[in-house]
Amino acid sequence: MRLLIFSLIFISCQPSYQKKINNNPTNYIDTLLIDLNKKIIKNEEIEIDSLVIASRIPFIKHPLGIRLHINEKISSKNLNLMPLDGDLVMIEYSCEILDYVSQLSYDYNLIDTLNFQIGYSKQMRGLNYAIKLLEIGDKAKIIIPSYLGFGLSGYGKTVPPYSTLILNVKLLKIQ
Repeated sequence: MRLLIFSLIFISCQPSYQKKINNNPTNYIDTLLIDLNKKIIKNEEIEIDSLVIASRIPFIKHPLGIRLHINEKISSKNLNLMPLDGDLVMIEYSCEILDYVSQLSYDYNLIDTLNFQIGYSKQMRGLNYAIKLLEIGDKAKIIIPSYLGFGLSGYGKTVPPYSTLILNVKLLKIQ
């Protein structure tokens, strides 16, 4: 009898029916979506770079991914004229979508004004970053890749998903 009880206890303690818990399951859908997004970004970067080269406008590519060309630089000795996070700024701007632009020009038609707080508003990350590179009075052309703009959701019916934006901007004031 003791042998039978010992055998039952021994057999019941064996982990043969259990599987090892995997704390890092591979989610193939996540991996697929990440890889697809990387390809979209790479293709968008190639498209932007080819447009910039064809335009012959001397854009500067910043580490974040925006391209910036300051058309009119206002020279100032006052270093406090560049906005910082938390500042309320007013800009005059116009916006185009890369898909509908055949070539970049030096044209800086500004058609609307916008007030927003740097770093704390719902404005695009790319615009928040670019404005901090300008001084009051500067006019600039800014190319904002989709991942720094409205991304995969777009903006209502006016900006389709994955749209690269070209903005003409003038920094009017900082508060």
